[in-house]
Parts: sequence; C-alpha cells; structure tokens
Amino acid sequence: MTEVEYIKGYNLDIPTWSEIIENLNFSWSNNDFIKNITPGFFVCHNAQQIEKVRLVLKDLECKYAHSYINVLQSSRTFGDHNDTMNVCFWQGEGITKWVINGKDEYLLYPGDLIKVPKGINHNVVPLTPRFGISFSEHDHIESNNENNR
Repeated sequence: MTEVEYIKGYNLDIPTWSEIIENLNFSWSNNDFIKNITPGFFVCHNAQQIEKVRLVLKDLECKYAHSYINVLQSSRTFGDHNDTMNVCFWQGEGITKWVINGKDEYLLYPGDLIKVPKGINHNVVPLTPRFGISFSEHDHIESNNENNR
C-alpha cells in the first residue's frame, strides 16, 4: 500500500452502538486493554469479538481489530500522527473528517473505509459522536508507536 485509498459505502452492515458498548463493557469486565485518552474517547483492543467485525477482518485479510469510540464530539483523539503499520479504518456510526498530510480531507460516513499506509501523517476529527473499527496485520499494542486513530 503506497497511497491512501477511500472506499465510499464499503460495507453498510456496521455494528450497532449497542454491540460496541457491549464489547467495551466486556473488555472492561475482563480487564482487557482499553485506552481512555480523554473524557469520552475510548480505544477497545478486541473488536474482533463482534461478528460483523470478524467478517470484515477476513475480507481485508487482517488479524487485529480495535474500536475507536467518541461519545462526546469534543473529545480529542490522537491528533496528527502516523502509524508504523498499514491501517484500514471502517466508519461505524457518526461522521469523521480525516486530514491526510495536513491537506487532503476525506469525510467518512457509516460504512465507508479508508486505507492509510504506514508512515502517512493523518488526523481524525470526530464531527459527531462516532465509532469506527481499525484493522491491521499487527497488534497496535505491540507497536512502538501506539498512536492510532
């Protein structure tokens, strides 16, 4: 993967808010790894437990899936960063604006997918409360750079 790829309406069979919150609660109850960077922003590292997510994992030929949840639109995310691995991001509910290399912008709506190659700077701005799923071949926890979505 050498450049950003945006696929509008990639898969409209997105998880529900209920499935995302149940997955977050399950992770919390089992002391699984959850990032809570700011009030209202969570990263749950076991989204592959959701059936709809497992189907996309298989389609994208990835091994790991993490959910990114902003229950508050104003919650900050990771800001401008890059990842040490190729990442695919499937937008669930809500809308996000992806700014690539400080200039190119993509609006992601439910069901859209963006593929961002490793090393490409990007910033994800929630325009509404939202959740989405990040897919990769390697686990973000094992990555030297834990800045993800």
